Amino acid sequence: MNLDLFRPIKREIARWHLGLNGDNIILFVGRIVPLKGIDNLLKAITYLERERRIKLVVIGGDEHSQAEMQRLKSLSQSLKIHESVIFLGLVKQEMLPFFYSAADLCVVPSYYESFGLVVLESLACGTPVVATKVGGAESVIRHGETGYVVMDNDPCGLADKIALSLSTSNGNTASVGSVRASVTKYGWSNITEAIIEEYQSVLRDFSAKACKGTQEFRV
Repeated sequence: MNLDLFRPIKREIARWHLGLNGDNIILFVGRIVPLKGIDNLLKAITYLERERRIKLVVIGGDEHSQAEMQRLKSLSQSLKIHESVIFLGLVKQEMLPFFYSAADLCVVPSYYESFGLVVLESLACGTPVVATKVGGAESVIRHGETGYVVMDNDPCGLADKIALSLSTSNGNTASVGSVRASVTKYGWSNITEAIIEEYQSVLRDFSAKACKGTQEFRV
């Protein structure tokens, strides 16, 4: 992960830059496909709107996902939350830190993730994450500190953890720094060092076995 790109930006500055208001902003970033569980996130918003002003910002989608995008827009209409949901489509990568920093919370409601880079990016920007138990979410998110992991994609369960995270997040500099610090080990420099060490370990084992094999052959 590029820690130089994904870094905290003061929330007020990020929101001003993006033209977002003072509502509780929930962010989704990813491909617009059924596997991402966005429909359940939309349903979860219906529970939250009774208690607080929510703005859900959905980032992602291309020419191949127009049918799914339209389905989700229609669902938001039928759920009567369309005024609280913004479908932005694709966003340039260099703009993502502004959206992560502007949000109160990032939600990853997927049914499956290979690892879940969005979780790392959000936390690196100091923004807590609520995610389903997919990919590396459970090993990255510190439950109750940097976010929450839900066991399944049930909308009510998602809403419960989203509400809990919003109520405990105070957005101060210390908490932002703490959230970011939890994932700095995933920076490219640290990952590179870990890969080099792994290769060196493999080479050492190979050399030791080769040397032992040569000695046995001589005997």
